Formats: sequence, structure tokens, C-alpha cells
Amino acid sequence: MPRPKSKRSLEERLDYIEDYIEIMQLICAYGPAADATHWELIKEIWAEDSVYEIGGLGVFEGHDGLQNAFFGEFHQGLMESGSGHVSSMPHLVIDGDRAVATHHGTLYKQIDGKFPVIRLIASRWELERREKGWIVTRRTNEVLQENARARELLARVKEGPAPARQAAE
Repeated sequence: MPRPKSKRSLEERLDYIEDYIEIMQLICAYGPAADATHWELIKEIWAEDSVYEIGGLGVFEGHDGLQNAFFGEFHQGLMESGSGHVSSMPHLVIDGDRAVATHHGTLYKQIDGKFPVIRLIASRWELERREKGWIVTRRTNEVLQENARARELLARVKEGPAPARQAAE
């Protein structure tokens, strides 16, 4: 099916493509940063006032919360055994200086020389363009095992960012 002709200017279209690529790069950097516990990169990806809700593991607020998550027993145990955070390509909805991304995340862990999936998640990222570029303000993960909330996150795949006034509530 042919794509309808855009009514946006070439500059507007290029700005959108640049935003799209920057957000994709940011999300793609997460897995390697997590697997290396690369703290400086993690802080670069996540806003100081971010919230990371990890289904079944807790809610981690700000860089202090993220530090507790990444240097905590669960995550460090993964690193010791060998693991990989691997994501499907996210579906992005960009609306001005705010965006959301929805995708599946897979966590593999080395057990007896094999790498079985230990977590399959639905994931929704909320991002904002700030002074230094795009940054994660919130990420919500839910394990897909008999979990209605996980399916609800995935069902929102085409839903854009909430209006700014609702996001602050």
C-alpha cells in the first residue's frame, strides 16, 4: 500500500527522523549498559527524576534507585553467571518533545552452559527531549506470564505520550 504524501516540510520530516534515530539508539544502548553495569551510560540514558518499574522486582526512582537496582543482588547475580538483556525493535510514537516506545524484552541467563530465557516482558518507555537530548523519564516492565497488565502495556502500542498535565499527576 502506498504511503500518503506528507504535508510536513522536508525540515520537519528530517527532524522526526533524527528524533527517531536518537531514541532508537538510546533504547538499544540499554541492554549493553545493563549487561556491563556501565553506570555512567546508565545515568546518561535515564533522567535524574526517572522511574523504573520492574514487574515483580520493584519500583526504582531517580539515579539512587537505579543504582540500587543495577548494583543489587538480583542484577549482580545475573552479571556473575552471564546474562543478556535483548530487546525487540520498539514501536515509537513521537509527539513533539515527548515520546513512548513499546516492545518486548528478553532476559537470558547462563545456566549450565546454556542461555534460557528467564524473563519475557512487555515494556513501555516514556521519553522526553531535554537540554542534552532525549532521555528516559519512565519505564514500565511487566512479565508476560499470565499477566493482564503486561498485555495492557502491549495493547497501548500505538498510544502516544499522555498530555503533559496528565503525566505530572
